[in-house]
Amino acid sequence: MLVKDFLTKDIPVLKSFDTVEYGLGLMDDFKIKHLPLTEDGLYRCLVSEKELLSLTGSNSTVGEAVVFAPSVTENCHLLEALSLVARYRLSFLPVISQTGEYMGGLTADRLLNALSDTTHAESEGSIVMLEMLPQDYSLSDIARVIESNHAHVLSLLSHMDSITGRLIISIKIDLEDASPVIRSFERFNYTVLFYFMKKGMVDDLLEQRMSELMYYINM
Repeated sequence: MLVKDFLTKDIPVLKSFDTVEYGLGLMDDFKIKHLPLTEDGLYRCLVSEKELLSLTGSNSTVGEAVVFAPSVTENCHLLEALSLVARYRLSFLPVISQTGEYMGGLTADRLLNALSDTTHAESEGSIVMLEMLPQDYSLSDIARVIESNHAHVLSLLSHMDSITGRLIISIKIDLEDASPVIRSFERFNYTVLFYFMKKGMVDDLLEQRMSELMYYINM
């Protein structure tokens, strides 16, 4: 998932001689708070709405008052772009060539859509969340449990709980009813924090088990 596959060239650029009013108008039209400033096709800096509003008079020119120039090259991975967008809270991230030529950019919305595709967020299936110590994490063991139930991992995300220091694993699988996978994880002593699937599947399973239990009790 490279940046070049998702960049857009529809967002206009600013020049140093453009007025503040013009820049703010473009930001309003395209619903973003950042625009690239270029000179002779080369990327110079990223201008924010906040900086334009701080300039005196709507007829003032943008100039080159800022040095802030975050960017990625077109062959970078989407996760690198996401890191910059999150770190600086950007609505637009310029994409440049190795020689500094402006190629286009990534809007936050476009990046979000690309990551949704990457993680199969809209695919049919279920999500299972596990909790474990970092040293207990084994991708191969987790995949083995899932695949033993004739399911497959569509995506896997992880983060460290800052309070407990434990690893939280979110797994998207291609089964709409994840109950067999959940039972397998519990059998292998995994801590299942949460699971998300179509409503009623687990309830129906529990109701069936309760009916079977009551049947044997009444025998």
